[in-house]
Amino acid sequence: MSKILISGYYGFSNAGDEAMLTAIIKALREKAGDVEITVLSGKPEITATKHEVASVHRFNCFGVLLAMLSTDLLLSGGGSLLQDVTSKRSLLYYLSILLLAKLLGKRTMLYAQGIGPINSPLARRVTSWVCKKSDLITVRDDGSYEELKEMGISSEKIIVTADAVFSLKTETKDAGSRILSAKGLTPEQPLIGIALRNWTGAERFRSVFAAAAIRLSSAYNANIVFLPMQFPEDTRIAEEVAAQMAGQSQAVVLKEGYSTEEYLSIIANLDLLIGMRLHALVFAALEGVPFLAVSYDPKVDRFVKGMEGLIAGSIAGITGDDIVDCAEKLWQQIPEKQNRKINELRKEARLNAERAVGLTAE
Repeated sequence: MSKILISGYYGFSNAGDEAMLTAIIKALREKAGDVEITVLSGKPEITATKHEVASVHRFNCFGVLLAMLSTDLLLSGGGSLLQDVTSKRSLLYYLSILLLAKLLGKRTMLYAQGIGPINSPLARRVTSWVCKKSDLITVRDDGSYEELKEMGISSEKIIVTADAVFSLKTETKDAGSRILSAKGLTPEQPLIGIALRNWTGAERFRSVFAAAAIRLSSAYNANIVFLPMQFPEDTRIAEEVAAQMAGQSQAVVLKEGYSTEEYLSIIANLDLLIGMRLHALVFAALEGVPFLAVSYDPKVDRFVKGMEGLIAGSIAGITGDDIVDCAEKLWQQIPEKQNRKINELRKEARLNAERAVGLTAE
């Protein structure tokens, strides 16, 4: 039986990261049914129950060491783990896990990661040194590939693939429809979803999104639903925007956390998704729902570029007119080229698990 240890940003109520973990585990089990999986998590009890895996607290040094000693392969990812914009400490943490595995003679794989930005020259050197020791690196976009090459990592070691979430199956509308109906949102009216996150300049962009949502609701006789992807941070910003819409247009904030399958089903019911959160956009793409991105991080730009999608603008300067004008271009339209791209990404995402299982057999 192969033993695989997974390291990532898990157990922190982030729907995108939990979706990646769900996708990785399902894909591994499809490729190697007898695989034994352990996950490093911020909340190991929840992770163990939710995903039916063994789990160790990510800062339990002794537990991590024991898990590492008994594993055949460390998977680092998916997600944007190797970056120093949100936290330099998290970059050092993930690099230290990779390094420990190599010091113990274990195989390591960066699994569908989004690399960067890494701005510190010292951090770039350390990242390069550690990544060069990895047995395999797969990245989810061309920008990550270029970032690693600029840090001196051979292109022969890097494979451009797809976000792990693309290996998931699409969901029907049924579960999502029940959740939305319980909130008073019925199929009789179009439904626009908005997935925001707190970011620099929130004081300004809250009013921008509120104004745009009011205009779109009026133009299309649409209901507005806010989809927090991380709790409680995203819930707060959603409620603040919804409060600014009061008296002019009704909006619903989904305050509960949902499973990956439920999120996909909810988004399948939308006529349009407007999102800052990367995996809200990925979910929409998977479910064939038109999506409009608002850029706050290079990972969003990279994904949308790869999908040949539409970015309304950067969060630093976006206006309500930008959002409304772009939404009108997308309303109830899915470019054929996007559908073709999705099929390609599905194949690539499934190959990630196949490559990982192959490493355990070497």
